[in-house]
Amino acid sequence: MDVAQDLGASMPAWLLYPVTLMVILMLIYPFYRARSVIGGFALFALCFRYIANAHHAITFKASPLGLSWNALGSSAVFLVGLLLIKKRHLLLKQMMPVYCFIAVIVVSGMANHDVHGIVDVVVKYGYLGLITIVVYEGLDDLGENRMAVLLLWAFVMPFVLQALSVIFGVIKASESDGSVSYIGGYNHEAAFSIVLMTCFVIACFTTGIRPILRGAILCICLVGILLANYRTAILALAPLAIIQFNMDVIGRFPRQQRSIVAVGVLLISLPAFLAVAWLLRDRFQDISVALSSLDDLIKRPAEYSYEESRLLSGRPYIWSSYISAYMDGGTLNHLVGFGPDAWIGVFVAYAHNTLVSALYEYGIFGVCALLYLWGAMLYTALRVKHGPRGKLVAAHVSFFLLNMATMPQWMLEGDIRYGVICGYTLYFYLRPVPTTVTAQPMPTITPVPEMRTSRGMLAIDRKR
Repeated sequence: MDVAQDLGASMPAWLLYPVTLMVILMLIYPFYRARSVIGGFALFALCFRYIANAHHAITFKASPLGLSWNALGSSAVFLVGLLLIKKRHLLLKQMMPVYCFIAVIVVSGMANHDVHGIVDVVVKYGYLGLITIVVYEGLDDLGENRMAVLLLWAFVMPFVLQALSVIFGVIKASESDGSVSYIGGYNHEAAFSIVLMTCFVIACFTTGIRPILRGAILCICLVGILLANYRTAILALAPLAIIQFNMDVIGRFPRQQRSIVAVGVLLISLPAFLAVAWLLRDRFQDISVALSSLDDLIKRPAEYSYEESRLLSGRPYIWSSYISAYMDGGTLNHLVGFGPDAWIGVFVAYAHNTLVSALYEYGIFGVCALLYLWGAMLYTALRVKHGPRGKLVAAHVSFFLLNMATMPQWMLEGDIRYGVICGYTLYFYLRPVPTTVTAQPMPTITPVPEMRTSRGMLAIDRKR
């Protein structure tokens, strides 16, 4: 579950342990205020993963059971979550694509005689389904405002550690262009960037705090992702960031004026986007080189030159290696792949593309099941009628883009992020349609004429 590659330097123990203790003491407050079992568990699931990964020098070591301590703890969290959620939510129609993909994983593992790989990967995608249901139930129990604010507490640890890594110069330098990443002593910039992207998603749907505070949280997330210096995350977050900031501005105006305001915002945001792209041009220079020579990159890995094999941090070369190995397999491999995590021991690095990885490990059935999962959740987001549909769709698109150059669903951090997005999608799609109560005019009461004669009063008394 935690095959560590190219690990960054941990924070010094004299700094990491006191910060961890301080953060745990701070988290007592939101846990106490939650007053919701499922909401508290959602916060615990995120906090546990993010705090454990900060201590990867310890948690990535093997336990007596064979699994790493991190994987063992995550499995325990998964089992506890299964006991807490409402079992009927496991049968939601929108959860069927998750089970379909898990079924393909099981078939692939059985066909390739890899039971250990089945358990490891099924727990990952089971974690995705669990977080989806937990976030959905938490939103239904606490409401979107309280639940979002509660979940934001989980990111105190990553942000504090990143700030300290900037102050004390704890960096990770793994890029060929000499750039460095400030990731707070976490194991890899990809996982850390996904953590900050998860915070950005939750902040997008947080409406219970002041707009200035929410804007500050969003800006801190953007700065943190830039400091983490993971190009894939920066590019993948762009659609959601553009939609979020534009809709925040447009939403402040009356509905009749929003069309005019949208044009003005577009005229401002487009130059701003181009300015940011120009400032980061050196960091993304090889993307334009790759796009201009796509035809030359579609070939066997043995035909790559040294310069081509280093393009985009070696991604085209890695993709070619996986696809070529898949094509060289037999009919069974073409259908169900080589099995879960079959790349370990065969390739130096993972596929850096979820679809390419699915093709190699689970075959054409795996690719179809994965596209079915993504497509079904995106379709559900598109069918949301009463909620932030634009933000939901942008969040899904952002996640799809992330999968094109890295593998977030291979990491639990990525499964948590997608689970949060899917949980919000289910909540806004399945919640009852809000009804508007119109004020009715008070009925007018016509006074009964008073009977003044004693004969009339006597007649009324007789009728009674």
